[in-house]
Amino acid sequence: MRDEMVEDVRAVLYLLQAVAGFVLLIGCVNVANLMLVRSNVRMKELAIRFSLGASRWRLSRQLLTESMVIAIAGGALGVLLGMWGVRLLGYLGAERLPRGDTIHMDVWVLAFTLGAALFTGLLFGVAPVAHLWRRDLNAVFRQSERTGTAERRALAVRAAMVVCQVALAFVLLTGAGLMTITFVRLLQVDPGFKPAGVLTASISLPDSRYRDFGRRRRLFEQFLERARAIPGVREAAITTYLPFGGERNSSVITIAGYTRAPGENPPVPGYNTIGGEYFRVMGIPLLEGRTFAESDHQDAPRVALIDEYLARKYWPRGGALGGQFYRGLGDEPGDQPFTIIGVAGSVKTSELSDQNPAGQVYFHYQQHPPRNAQVVVKTSSGEAGAVSALRGELLRLDPELPLHDPRTLEERISRSLTNQRAAMVLCLIFAALALLLAATGIYGVLAYTVTQRAREFGIRLALGAGIRDLLRMVFAQGFRLAAIGLALGAAAAAALTRWMASLLFGVKPEDPLVYLGVAAVLGGAAALATLVPSLRAMRIQPAAALRYE
Repeated sequence: MRDEMVEDVRAVLYLLQAVAGFVLLIGCVNVANLMLVRSNVRMKELAIRFSLGASRWRLSRQLLTESMVIAIAGGALGVLLGMWGVRLLGYLGAERLPRGDTIHMDVWVLAFTLGAALFTGLLFGVAPVAHLWRRDLNAVFRQSERTGTAERRALAVRAAMVVCQVALAFVLLTGAGLMTITFVRLLQVDPGFKPAGVLTASISLPDSRYRDFGRRRRLFEQFLERARAIPGVREAAITTYLPFGGERNSSVITIAGYTRAPGENPPVPGYNTIGGEYFRVMGIPLLEGRTFAESDHQDAPRVALIDEYLARKYWPRGGALGGQFYRGLGDEPGDQPFTIIGVAGSVKTSELSDQNPAGQVYFHYQQHPPRNAQVVVKTSSGEAGAVSALRGELLRLDPELPLHDPRTLEERISRSLTNQRAAMVLCLIFAALALLLAATGIYGVLAYTVTQRAREFGIRLALGAGIRDLLRMVFAQGFRLAAIGLALGAAAAAALTRWMASLLFGVKPEDPLVYLGVAAVLGGAAALATLVPSLRAMRIQPAAALRYE
């Protein structure tokens, strides 16, 4: 039962969980980088504490405590944002998720947030602690205060963290780009019918009062006749298998004269009992033959229509008209075959991305009056007015029958895209955060580097270097970090996005246009992040830089 409930959303939830983890990891790397810079700036203070008797363990505890305070403060802010996020999930259709209506902030969410905050505090607090243990604190006082060259090892660590952020951001942006293209391609899919202006609603006849087939048939006949007379209603029909209605009404048929290959299963198409001008209301084309007529009543020979998929598969050379099939396996005594009188166009029934159709067979409600059906009407007036009029006509026929779940066909299609829409929006939000964090990381490293190398830049200017030379140096460092991150990110994205293949439609995980677009976006962000430190380098005055301490 659990597998059945989460079958359609498992992959999406795993994707969003991974995306959230990536953003959290980028945030940890970013804060670790900033904490590492901060600890390097405070190294003289830490050395003084060490000389006064504080042990490295005591100093490590101080740094980790500071990290924990930052992490817990961030977790508290995250809870506040999470309250807004729960509302966002509601707008994105969270109620359609399994138990989605129970999503709320509770003690377990708070406990998880606290645990995540403590874990991330330890995670990004390790970098400054490791830096502390690698430094010779006694040698800090012997170092010249006028040296403008930072330790190569510390610079390498900070640069590696920036590269890591860019690579992770590349993966997230690639995933967001793929999901966006998937959603756009899905909107361009032809469902096989025309949903514009089609209103749908459900009718359920209680078996206790509508056990007789004749009574069911008369009710639907009268209701369709009254529905057509409503102002603004062009056509009306009924169906038992409404596209994107949430039903899975299918069963086996046996095609007369067709011999299945060894191991081949019989066809299991959708069973659809229709009435009225169903194909005209839905805009489904009739490719061959005719639709049902008044002469196809209960006492007439049994007839049916099939869709184009079944016609091509089982009558590849044509000749589906006049063909026959049985409901079920056709092995029951007295089974009568259905004669095919028409071929209709194939339609999407549950997902626009469905690539494995099962086909549909259409039966006439006069010969098989259903107990549960959906009414579909083509309207030119407002939805609310048509629903009210239809409900009133049904109550006049039977005061105890409700008309429930009224929705437009366009709304039903939109609801079928809930998972893809939610995944796309959340991936875009997380990717934007990742892009911001990566740009911040590049800016932080370059800004610190410019500050540390101010005296060096002053010497270069005094010896004849130009402003362009300094700009070239800063930009070269920024683009070098970005280029390495882009290369690693492209390799990681190629390996990881393969797991998204089941969520994609109309685009491949390794689409080169997506990779080029992501590289351009990240490259632009890196250029903007490099611009401010570069302008700061331009404003360095040689005389002031040589006195820098």
